Amino acid sequence: MEFDSVREAMDFLISYNESPRENMKTDGHEPSFEDLQEVNREALYSACDLLGMSDLYLHLDEQTA
Repeated sequence: MEFDSVREAMDFLISYNESPRENMKTDGHEPSFEDLQEVNREALYSACDLLGMSDLYLHLDEQTA
């Protein structure tokens, strides 16, 4: 998931997280907690990229390796 601006990413995150869970669908079913985390993570990483702060999440791969 990529955004053209930080504003677009923040607008998506706010809208997505304010939506009732039953209105969200992942493969035709309500998303699990992990599904919700993944969508949020992707949007946050995209916002970090736009701000030049990818180091905030890139080091996470090193910690789990």
